[in-house]
Amino acid sequence: MNVMQKSAWKNAPMLMLISLGLMILPVSNSIGQIPLYAAGLMWLIQLLRKQSSGNRTTWIMLGGWMILILISLTYAVHPELGIRKLSRFFIFPLTGAVAAACVAGDDLQRRVLCLCESLVFGVCILGLYDIFCFPYEVFKLGVKFEDVGDMTSPQFYLVGIMLWLGLVSMRREQVKRIWWVCLPFLMTGLLMHQKRGVWLATMVSVGIWTLWSRKWKTLLTMILIAGVALCFPFVRGRLGELMEVIQPTHGGRMVLWNEVAPRVFEEYPWGMGYNGSKYEDFRDILPAATHMEVGLRHLHNNFLQIRLELGWLGVLWWLLWMGLVFYKGFRQGPPELAVLRGAVVFAFLGLFLNGLVEYNFGDSEILKVYLVLLGLIDAFQPANCLSLTPRKTL
Repeated sequence: MNVMQKSAWKNAPMLMLISLGLMILPVSNSIGQIPLYAAGLMWLIQLLRKQSSGNRTTWIMLGGWMILILISLTYAVHPELGIRKLSRFFIFPLTGAVAAACVAGDDLQRRVLCLCESLVFGVCILGLYDIFCFPYEVFKLGVKFEDVGDMTSPQFYLVGIMLWLGLVSMRREQVKRIWWVCLPFLMTGLLMHQKRGVWLATMVSVGIWTLWSRKWKTLLTMILIAGVALCFPFVRGRLGELMEVIQPTHGGRMVLWNEVAPRVFEEYPWGMGYNGSKYEDFRDILPAATHMEVGLRHLHNNFLQIRLELGWLGVLWWLLWMGLVFYKGFRQGPPELAVLRGAVVFAFLGLFLNGLVEYNFGDSEILKVYLVLLGLIDAFQPANCLSLTPRKTL
């Protein structure tokens, strides 16, 4: 058995663990994260034994991010809150595991397809679950339709739709036609959760990806789907409420962005520490007459929340990190995977855009999706695609 065959065989269990985790994660974070943590541990063991490697820039950024978090705990207002979340460091090796599992042999395309298909399949399972769950909660439990959804599931649908576009845009012999069955589940789930930020992020990501890939039939299809969606009263109603939501009297994001953020930044110029804010901290700095939704403890914006926790240094590091991700994503890679690579990058862009109205970088499930997409982007890099043996890059 040559070196290439040994490497491919060695990382096959890692690939299967990640695939299993991605199929379960959209439905159950507690169960789905188990094989993902296991895959990350396998990669760490390989790294320590010098049987694998990691992308240098990725691990510089991840390492610097962890250092900034640890430093912030020394001046945190509520350090116990940040300490509780340090366990998330253990999921960071997932990025290395994804890249290593994809570039282990000479079948990069098959391995990347396997991971993308696994995540799309998992999101479709979530869609099937929601199709049965929503009517039950509305008609049996009496919950209002607009109150049934959550903030995490629609972001899975966003990523699922982008990866689905990449899959079906490849040659027919590479992707099974059965994936066309997934679209109704993906679109139905996205609409049912009624999260306008994700809707808009999906529309922008799909539109830009279409212009980039020149898949004009796809653009026409998505326009038709959007037209059909607008025929539903709840869609028109939710979009019509946008102007109402951005009013300060609503007590939501505009109060956080315009009233809470400036005051808390002035009071804590170096930040409050990782995961270090409470609802009471926000409420105490506002006038009694100012309405704010009960329980809010983050600023519903990645940029502002990172500034709140880690100060301007954290913001600059994070923006540099994100810039490097997009730079690497659009570098030249395997031509046969160009469309799918674009779908992965624009799925990342969709999460980034939704982060303008939601602190999704701090969401446990979505953080794992971020890390998977980072690993896939690393796997698409020319150096990774050409080098099938371990490299000393970490």
